[in-house]
Amino acid sequence: MVYSKEDMLIHNIKLSSVGPSCAIESGVVHEPSGMDLAMKLHYLIGVYLFKSDAAEGLTTMVIKESMFSWLNDYYVVSGRFRHSDSGRPYVKCNDCGVRFIEAECEKTVDEWLEMRDYSLNKQLVYHLPIGPEISFSPPVFLQVTRFKCGGMSLGLSWAHILGDAFSACEFINKWGQAVSKIQADRPPILPRPPPTPINNIPKPRTPPPAHIKPNYPLSIKLVDPVGDRWVPSDNFKMNTFSLHLTSTHMTHLQSKCDPQPIPPFESLCAVIWKCIAKIRDHEESPNIVTLFKRDPNNLKSGKLGNTAMISTVEAEFSVADAELGKLGKLLAEEGSDERGEIEEAVEKENGVSDFVVYGANLTFVNMEEANPYGLEVKGNGAELVWYGIEGVGDKGVVVVMKDRDGGKGRVVTVILGEDEVVKLKHELRDGGLLLDKDY
Repeated sequence: MVYSKEDMLIHNIKLSSVGPSCAIESGVVHEPSGMDLAMKLHYLIGVYLFKSDAAEGLTTMVIKESMFSWLNDYYVVSGRFRHSDSGRPYVKCNDCGVRFIEAECEKTVDEWLEMRDYSLNKQLVYHLPIGPEISFSPPVFLQVTRFKCGGMSLGLSWAHILGDAFSACEFINKWGQAVSKIQADRPPILPRPPPTPINNIPKPRTPPPAHIKPNYPLSIKLVDPVGDRWVPSDNFKMNTFSLHLTSTHMTHLQSKCDPQPIPPFESLCAVIWKCIAKIRDHEESPNIVTLFKRDPNNLKSGKLGNTAMISTVEAEFSVADAELGKLGKLLAEEGSDERGEIEEAVEKENGVSDFVVYGANLTFVNMEEANPYGLEVKGNGAELVWYGIEGVGDKGVVVVMKDRDGGKGRVVTVILGEDEVVKLKHELRDGGLLLDKDY
């Protein structure tokens, strides 16, 4: 979304860079996996909003000092991308740093929250895609916005090739720990141990014979080459809206999925899936959807990477006419993990082809276990956490995460074509799921 000067609520923007305090040794590179490369055209954007109690004493100097030590453990995000001889991207760990943005807002945190317009959160995130000069493009942007009341927000723009939403949340939560240590006793910054493992510069890989046409899993879509500007080649006009579902809303929603009990995420997805099927033409009806969920076997990896489970679910019946309980059960019980197939498809293309995953099908992202409220500053949690996705294909994306209400409510972010957003809002209202005030 592009804002006019009259609509912009943020001003006095200043840019700088912050890198790790200890220099990385020469020649260290990071080679993204096939799964990482599949996500190359996608970006996560997140906002953490804090009141003045948390922000008091957090000067720019204190914030940057905490980032110096924090980025020692995440030196890869301070690097820049390069191409190997085969054209496969890799990260040169050269300590160029993340881009750091300072900004101001004339509203208070309470006034911002009272507007109930989640689309405005994008103004709290400085986002630029990688390219066209990839060797100069930071993969991570961090924006600190000061509010009139003394509160602040932290905005994150995260290149998905670095890792999934679970990696991004863990990354930003560790900053909260770093700033707490700085404020507690300001310990000396210790030298960083040598990174392990140290990869060599990626060697060219042998591409498959030209007469062999790869079979792609349903969850990804091959797109036209984008070159060194890492955004989807198709010019989709997508719009974003978000809504907060309270615990009462969720109880009402789950009751619609009787007779069998359906988990909250699958219940919510069933309702939205059915509504989107109703507003689309028969030819465009989303009978195949993609699910992103956390891998239960990889809950605390401590490493960056795209490890989320990606599966597809296909309905062999009319979704628009289906019972919600039937859809919810299908989402909860069907679908096979396609990560191995995605990895194989990317490697068959030698890691140089471009794919869309978010929005290749209607995509539901489960961030319920991402711990977005794990970021604490001086013992204070955020008043609001919001996440969205950039670089989405035309089939759309729905992101579901818990709210502050003990995990009972949900914050839902929907990214669809501009004309579909209005239709979906009407369909949700007509279905009795939401009230007008929820928008």
